[in-house]
Amino acid sequence: MNANVGLLLEGGGMRCAYTAGVLDLFLDKGIEFPVVATASAGALIGSSYITKQRDRNHKLLKAVGKSPESISFLKMIREKELFGMDYIFDKIPRELVPIDFLAFQDSAAKFIIGTTNIDTGRPIYFDQFDTLEDLIKITRASCSLPVLASSIFHQEVELMDGGVSDPIPIKPLLEQGLKRNVVILTRNKGYIKRGTMLNWFFRRFFKEKPELIRLLRDRHHTYNQTMQTLVEMEKRNEVLFIQPEQPLKASRIEKSQKKLEELYKQGYSEAKNNIDALKRFINTAESNVDPLSMGIVSS
Repeated sequence: MNANVGLLLEGGGMRCAYTAGVLDLFLDKGIEFPVVATASAGALIGSSYITKQRDRNHKLLKAVGKSPESISFLKMIREKELFGMDYIFDKIPRELVPIDFLAFQDSAAKFIIGTTNIDTGRPIYFDQFDTLEDLIKITRASCSLPVLASSIFHQEVELMDGGVSDPIPIKPLLEQGLKRNVVILTRNKGYIKRGTMLNWFFRRFFKEKPELIRLLRDRHHTYNQTMQTLVEMEKRNEVLFIQPEQPLKASRIEKSQKKLEELYKQGYSEAKNNIDALKRFINTAESNVDPLSMGIVSS
């Protein structure tokens, strides 16, 4: 483990099957990081890496993909929730594909989960999980997409998907003093996020939440600006991207077992192909970049 290199996991719903493959390759090669920052589905996938449960994500994604309880348009009509959040964040981690919380607690790595404060529009990062319930609850909050899932109240704060306010959470890694970071993305190189045509709907649906409306309206700008910053960091050898070589042929709510398996294998294979570059990056001498000079450390 190099104490000066962090790991960042982007979300992307079921596209994170790609990330699962990358992380299993890391486990196979004994590649560890002192701090892992996550958002949205990246948090769901990242915890298995922290516990070193090789293949758990593989099984988890199969459990989500094959079950009618996980994603249902009928559920959206009846319960105003596309995802079966109780199934995904309660039944799976406790019963079907249990997470080893003792191993999680014993890990030397710091695990950071980004969420969004609906009232202020600011990201809130959590890195203390005293119980399995804490870990499950915060992970669920970070994955609670507006409209598609209910918000979560924690410590009297209403939380939603971390990817809304900080889709690629490099800020907490920089604040930890990590000057080099490996960034796993679920979007291909050159991807540019487009604005939504649903602003009219968000204004009606969240009329009592003006900051959330603003975040959803400007989400593409936030994503693209963060990516621009990361690309500049890459040029200075401060960031190493591991991302799909081509656009992933799967959606955020993908349920096809075949496609999910292909994504997993693609992530594993592409990470394996980049293993030499990754090791060189990790072993490179520490950079002298000051995170404050980049203007992206949160207030």
